[in-house]
Amino acid sequence: MRKFLIGSSLFVTLLASIIYTACAKKEPFSFASPQYAISLPKDHAAHNDFRTEWWYYTGHLQSGERRFGYELTFFRTALAIEESDATRKQIYFAHFAITDESNKKFYHAEKQSRGNFGDAGASERYYKTFIGNWSAQDLGKYQLIQAETDSFALALILEPAKPPVLHGENGYSRKGRDPNNASMYYSYTRLKSTGALSLNGERFTVEGESWKDHEFGSSVLEENVVGWDWFSIQLSDTTELMLFNLRFADGANSPYSSGTMVFKDGASEKFSAEDFKIEVRKRYVSKKSGAEYPIQWTISVPKLSMLLNVEATVEDQELLTEESTRVTYWEGSTAVSGTKAGVAISGRGYTELTGYAKKIATF
Repeated sequence: MRKFLIGSSLFVTLLASIIYTACAKKEPFSFASPQYAISLPKDHAAHNDFRTEWWYYTGHLQSGERRFGYELTFFRTALAIEESDATRKQIYFAHFAITDESNKKFYHAEKQSRGNFGDAGASERYYKTFIGNWSAQDLGKYQLIQAETDSFALALILEPAKPPVLHGENGYSRKGRDPNNASMYYSYTRLKSTGALSLNGERFTVEGESWKDHEFGSSVLEENVVGWDWFSIQLSDTTELMLFNLRFADGANSPYSSGTMVFKDGASEKFSAEDFKIEVRKRYVSKKSGAEYPIQWTISVPKLSMLLNVEATVEDQELLTEESTRVTYWEGSTAVSGTKAGVAISGRGYTELTGYAKKIATF
C-alpha cells in the first residue's frame, strides 16, 4: 500500500509524527473521508491540506538477459499553517533503489528538502513532484519518472495499460477503528515502462512493467499496530493483486487489513482481512540493522481458488533512511508462482515491510 503505505504502503514516518505533535495547537489538517470523491487527473497533484502524501513507483525491467527491480518514491509532509503568512510549509523526501536481480545486489539513495530555494516541490495544480534531479510528472497520457545518483540512474516513460483503481470504498482506505484513521488511496497497477538505466557506469536500454500508488491522509496508526506488510503482484494472466496486512505488537493481524484484486478488464474487487491469508515461509536477518524480515510467503485467496508463493529475488533489499524519513524498512522485488482456479500461474511483485526494525507511528 507503498505503499500503504501505505499504502501502503501505500508509508509517512516517525519524523512526521513528531512534527504533527509539535504543531497540534495550530490549524488542523484534512482527513480522508468516504465523502471525498477522488477525481482524476486533478487528484494526481499534491494535497497540501493533508498531513502526509506519497507517490510510489515500483517495477521490473529487463535488458537482454539482465533483470532489474526499482523503487522511486516521493513523500510530502505538511507542517501546520504558519500564523505569520497563513501558508502551510512542506517537507519533501524521496527514496530511490535499484535491485540488480541478475547479480543479487541492491543499491539505494535518499533525498530531503524544505524546498525553500526552489529545489523541491509538489504542485497542487498539476502532477509534478521533484527533489533536485529526481522527479515524477504527467506528460499527457504518459508519466515520466527520473532519478540519478553518482553510481546509478533511471529514466522511464510509463503508459497505463489499465485505468486507475480506487482501493477500499471508492478510494477511502480505512486503517483502524476511528473513521479518520484512513487514507485516500488509488493505484495504476500495470504501466508499460520503457527507458534507460545505468549502474556503475554501465548503461542499459530497458523495458518492463511498473506499478504506481498515490496515497494521502492525516492520521497515525493505532497504538497497538507496529507496522505493515504490503504486497503488489502482477500476474501472468494480466490480473493484479494488492494486499496490506497491519500487524499488532502481539503478532496478530488487524481486522482493518485489506486488499484489491484487479481483473483483466480493469474491474476490481475489494478484499477484507478475512478474504486472504499470508503465511511466512522463510526469514532473513539484516546485517545492517539486525532486523529480522520475512522474505518468502504463501498467500491464499480462497474465493478465487488462488494459492501463491512469493519470494524475494534478493534477500538484502533493506533501506536505512537516516538522512530523510529516518525509517528502516525492507522494500523489495519478488518472484511469484502458484495456481489460480487449478491453473499454474506466475508473476512478479514488490513487497514493503515496516516495523521490523522499529515500530512505525504513521502511514
